Amino acid sequence: MGLISETKQAIRDSPKGIFNWYVLMCTCIFAFSGVSKGFDEGNIASIVVQAHFKKSFGLDTESDDSYANTKGWLVSIATAGEVFGCLGCLPLNDRFGRRWALSTATVIYIAGVLGQGLNGGSLSGMYASRFVTGIGIGATTVIPPIYIAEIAPKAIRGLLTLQYAACQQLGVVFGFFINHGVTKRFANTDTQWMLPTLLQILPAVIWGLGIFLCPESPRWLLYIGQREKAMSSMSQLRHLPIDHPVLQAEVAGMDARILHEAEATSKSSQWDLLKETLVPVENRRRFFLIFMATLFSQWSGANAITQYSPTIFGYLGIDGDEAKFLATGIYGVVKFVSTLAFALFIVDFVGRRRSLLVGITLQIITLVYLGGYLGGTKDMTSEYIAATPTVSRASVGATVAIFFHAVAWSIGWFSMSYLIGSEIFPTKIRSFNMSISMGFHWAFYFGCSRAMPSLLAASQKWGAFLFFACICFISLIYVFFAMPDTTGRSLEALDSLFHRPWYTVHKVAYPNHEDVQIERLGKGDLTPKADHIESA
Repeated sequence: MGLISETKQAIRDSPKGIFNWYVLMCTCIFAFSGVSKGFDEGNIASIVVQAHFKKSFGLDTESDDSYANTKGWLVSIATAGEVFGCLGCLPLNDRFGRRWALSTATVIYIAGVLGQGLNGGSLSGMYASRFVTGIGIGATTVIPPIYIAEIAPKAIRGLLTLQYAACQQLGVVFGFFINHGVTKRFANTDTQWMLPTLLQILPAVIWGLGIFLCPESPRWLLYIGQREKAMSSMSQLRHLPIDHPVLQAEVAGMDARILHEAEATSKSSQWDLLKETLVPVENRRRFFLIFMATLFSQWSGANAITQYSPTIFGYLGIDGDEAKFLATGIYGVVKFVSTLAFALFIVDFVGRRRSLLVGITLQIITLVYLGGYLGGTKDMTSEYIAATPTVSRASVGATVAIFFHAVAWSIGWFSMSYLIGSEIFPTKIRSFNMSISMGFHWAFYFGCSRAMPSLLAASQKWGAFLFFACICFISLIYVFFAMPDTTGRSLEALDSLFHRPWYTVHKVAYPNHEDVQIERLGKGDLTPKADHIESA
C-alpha cells in the first residue's frame, strides 16, 4: 500500500475516542497563539507606509533612503526580540511546564503591544516596545508546536501541529485587513495606526484564558515524575479509560523512552544538554537537520516578501495605497488557506518530504519568473508596460506568480521547521533544541528581513528574487539527500534514521509497510532504541 493508504488505515484502526473534540480544542487554543506573529507582520507592514504614522513619529522629514533604513529597523526589531524569547523560554518550559510557560509569554506579549500602541509618538519607545513584543512572540513559536506534538495522536500529528502554522497566516490576514478597514474609517488620525496595533491584544486574551482549559502535556508530566497526572491527562485527551490497552501502550512508550534518557543524562545542566545535543552523532545529525531547515526556510525569502509585500506589489504594477493593501491582504488569505489545506488534506497523507520537495520546486519556478520579469522591465515605465499587451500580460503573470509562490511556501518550508523540529528530538533535549532552533529561525528571519531593502536596491529588484531562487535550489538538493519523512512514525521510533550519514537518509526516507504496521500496533512505542552510535 502507498503512504496515503497506510495513513488512512492507521486512522481507521485507531480507537474512535482518540480523535475527539477535546484534543482538537486544546490544539486550537495553543495553535491560536500563532496569530501573534502573523498579526504583528501584517500590522507593521501596513502602518510603516502610512503618511500619518510617519508624521506622528517625526519621520516625515527623512529622505527616502533614510526612512528605508528606519523602516527596516521598525519592521525587524521585533524579530531580534524573538531570538531572545526563543532562548529565554527554555527554563520556564522545562521547569514549569508548557501551560505556565505560554501564559508568561502571553503577558510579555501583551505588555509589548500596549507599549507600541500607547507610546505617544516616541520612536525609541516604539523600538523598545517592539523588542519586548518580539520576546513574547519568540516564546510562542517554541511552546505551542511542542505541546501540540506531545498531545496529538500520531496518525494526525502533522495535521494538528500545522494548525499553529495556519494561525500564523491567519494573523497576517487580521493584520492587513484590519489595517485596511481602519485606514478607510480613520485616515490621517492617530487612530489609524494605534487601533490596529492595540487590537492585537484581543486574540492574546482569548488564548491566554483558554490555556487554563487545557491539561498539561503528558510527556512533560512523565518527565518530572508525575505518572498519575500524566495518565489522567492522557485519558482526557484520548477519551479512553486509563486501563485501555492503546492508552497504556502509548504511555509505556513515552515512559520507557524518558526513563532511558533520564538514566543517561540525569541532573543535566544547560551545558550538559548542549553536549547531549552535539556529542552523540545521532543527536548532532538531528540538530544539523533542523538548523539547515531554519536556514533554508528564512533565506528562501518568503517572509521578507510578506513583510515588504505592499512595496513589491508596487513593483509589479499595482498602483495606489488601497490597491496595494488589498492585494497584500489577499496574499495573506492565500497563504492562510493554502497552509490550512496543506494541514487538512496533504501533510499526513502525502507526507512531509514529498510536500517539501513539491513546495521548493514551485518556489524556484515562481522566483525565477519574478526575477526575469523585473529584470526585463527594469528600464520600462509603468505607462509603457500598461500600453504594451505582451508586457502587460507578463505583469499579470508576475502577480499570479507571487500568489503561487505563497502556496509553494505554505506547503514547503513554512511549516516544516515547526513540524519536523517538534518531532525528531528525544524528550530530554526537545525543549532545549526547539528553543535553539527557533532562535536560529528568528535570527535568520531578522537577517533576511533587515537585508531585504538593501538587497532590492543593490540588485535592481530582480536580483533579489534570483538570489532566493538559488537558495531554494540548494535546499532542494539538501532535502533530497538528507530529509526523512516522519509521517506515521512515533516520536520514539525515529532514532534509526539518524544512525546513518546524513547524505544516505534518502535510502530509508519513507517508512515501509512493515514500519507502519509496527507503529500501528504500538510495538514501536514500547521499547527504546539501542544506543548504537555510528561514527560520523
